[in-house]
Amino acid sequence: MLFEKTTYADDFPLNIQIIQVDEIPFHYHQDVELVYVLKGEIRLKNGYYNYLLQEGDIFTNSGHEVHGLRAAASGNVVAVIQISNRFFTQYFPQLPKACFRTYVNDDRYARLEHLRGMLLHILLDYTRRSFNYKSTCIYQMIDVIKYLNQYFNLFAFEDQVVVNFKNNNPVIVERISHIINYVYENYANRITLEELAEREHLSSFYLSHLIHDHMGISFQKFLCFARSEMSEIPLLETSDKISAVAKKVGFSTTAYYEKFFREWFGHSPQEHRALFQAHILSESNPARFQQLTESLSVGLIARTLAAMADHEISPTIQHIQLNISVDNDAPSILHLEHTFTAVLTLEDYTLLGARLFGLLMDLNIERIKIYCPQDALNSSDPSFEFAEMYHRLRALGYEVSISDDSVPESTRSRTSAVYDSIVAAIHIFRTYFSSLETDITLRLRDPGEPQKILKGFPACITSCGIQKPAFYAYQLLKNISGELLYREKNYYIVRTGPNTVTSGTTKTAHTAYVIVVMNYNDDIEYLYTRSTDVYKTNESIHAFMDELNIDISLPVSPGQYMIAKYAFSNEHSVFMHMAHLHFPEQCPLPNHWLSLLNTSPQTQISMEQAEHELNISASIHGVGINVIIVEEML
Repeated sequence: MLFEKTTYADDFPLNIQIIQVDEIPFHYHQDVELVYVLKGEIRLKNGYYNYLLQEGDIFTNSGHEVHGLRAAASGNVVAVIQISNRFFTQYFPQLPKACFRTYVNDDRYARLEHLRGMLLHILLDYTRRSFNYKSTCIYQMIDVIKYLNQYFNLFAFEDQVVVNFKNNNPVIVERISHIINYVYENYANRITLEELAEREHLSSFYLSHLIHDHMGISFQKFLCFARSEMSEIPLLETSDKISAVAKKVGFSTTAYYEKFFREWFGHSPQEHRALFQAHILSESNPARFQQLTESLSVGLIARTLAAMADHEISPTIQHIQLNISVDNDAPSILHLEHTFTAVLTLEDYTLLGARLFGLLMDLNIERIKIYCPQDALNSSDPSFEFAEMYHRLRALGYEVSISDDSVPESTRSRTSAVYDSIVAAIHIFRTYFSSLETDITLRLRDPGEPQKILKGFPACITSCGIQKPAFYAYQLLKNISGELLYREKNYYIVRTGPNTVTSGTTKTAHTAYVIVVMNYNDDIEYLYTRSTDVYKTNESIHAFMDELNIDISLPVSPGQYMIAKYAFSNEHSVFMHMAHLHFPEQCPLPNHWLSLLNTSPQTQISMEQAEHELNISASIHGVGINVIIVEEML
């Protein structure tokens, strides 16, 4: 089983593992693979050569190269990234023919340092499972392959060690590329220097010196190297006679094959088969390695990235890293369980129509206060529409009252653009995770005509019915009930269990958590205390570029857990949609198009297996909120 079939998830064309290697026996595969040593040392055999890869080294296997890994004397942590040729050839048709070589014998090689940074960002996004991490990693890998094609898609020989080809002359690079690709495509056929020179429109004398001067080897020796290298697969994968293997890879005689194979591999083909055929990857000889936990992987990758010379932290942008270990026995700070009263008007009922009842259900509204002007209340003959609204809501089971007070009073006296932005959602979470108040009164809809979208009014939806960030904040807040265990500026942790689940005659208790992570600063918080216009609000939100990374360790019982994440950002809000239109007085889009604008939080759901601890990560750039629900699957 020398050939290893790489499997990929249906929606993710990368296979990424962060592992401690004992031994991965000899094998080959058709896809590109990158081996990045994050810690310690690793021994890697690739073809004829045995490499001692040290911390920071990256080795790229371009497919159809026999290789294996085993631990060196020191401990190791290795990132193995396999790239689906089938997927990425839609962007890079020549990917299966690539000859990537990233081993450079030079730890300070600037291009290698840049490649390290690109790969570390992919590894960090993947291990943190940040929002849209799959598409983010795919686009980052496209940039990596572009970079590999530009700077690492050729090789040369230094004392018979295959290393990256370093030459900035585009003419030389192109000609060497043609030579290498032609030899590997046709190694089993008869190839002469004269034929190749004719293809390249060069003299054979010039081409011979070009190859020797820039590849460090003669053309004939390179051809025999390629044939010897490619012979390793049939040599170890089959029991064919040595003469048949020699013929299959293009050698004219067995003696010629044995001569060059010994020159590169240090022993004869027969000896190579005897030494290694029993050590190939198989069911009886599987790979032996340990997968690193998510928290250890994230910590190591983040530290490695932070230590890189090109990852200097900007003095104007803070990079905050928080690590929290949750104690399930921590005392409760506050019991959370909120009920909502919605303030409605006849205008709301008339303009929203049947959609009103769906919005009330989304918010889990329990009570409704109908705002009616004082003169209408004093009238002995209320309007038919008002009466219809009142009785219909009562018939649907709502507790309905009538008032001439358009509560909430605390926000009635002023308007501010922050009410339409992400800042309102941050204020809602901060307020009700610190308050003993459990009954929350909220205004459902902005008053006034629908054509003006942003009115700076403290309501959940715009006049035309688009949900604001406040709507989703209240919606999630209503579903968070339990004991608040941790309350800090940037995060809140709520234990929502233990819950009792009945299955047949068995009752099982399990603990669930809700984690709210918020990234903001004092300037963002201060916006809420002022009557700020849309331009100042937009400027302040965009000026905040700090990055918050938080890793939380949760104590859990062994089992499988669902992790659901909801991400709020100003980029997906109605406020930002209008900012892109320069805050028009009246939106040019008609209502039927406005209703299709997506303002809901980004969502991501996954399953994780845990023994005693579950590691949850969140990463927020700029102003934003992550709400994470963790619950055991029973």
